[in-house]
Amino acid sequence: MREFNNYMEQVKHSVSQMVAFNNYPNVSENFYENDLQAGTLQALEDGYVYLWYAVGTVRGENEETERLGIFWDDDLDLHIMPVTHFGTIWTGVEPVDERKRVED
Repeated sequence: MREFNNYMEQVKHSVSQMVAFNNYPNVSENFYENDLQAGTLQALEDGYVYLWYAVGTVRGENEETERLGIFWDDDLDLHIMPVTHFGTIWTGVEPVDERKRVED
């Protein structure tokens, strides 16, 4: 598994293009039925998904896209990346691993 210095570096490794899609939960009513990572599900339950992006992936789906929480939406036929932090530039955010559920 590759190590990254920050969230921006992590995103640049896996994402070739991205478009803000903050209306995603309203457009895709069944998004909870997609293959969401445990950390993403927890963030949704806790109200901590702040941004949504439609993204193109560099290498398709793999371990790195899973760590970012990127998933495929079958209804819209595109990859979606949820962002679970807010207010800090991405170079100042630690890399994430959305596959894991964070224990309180």
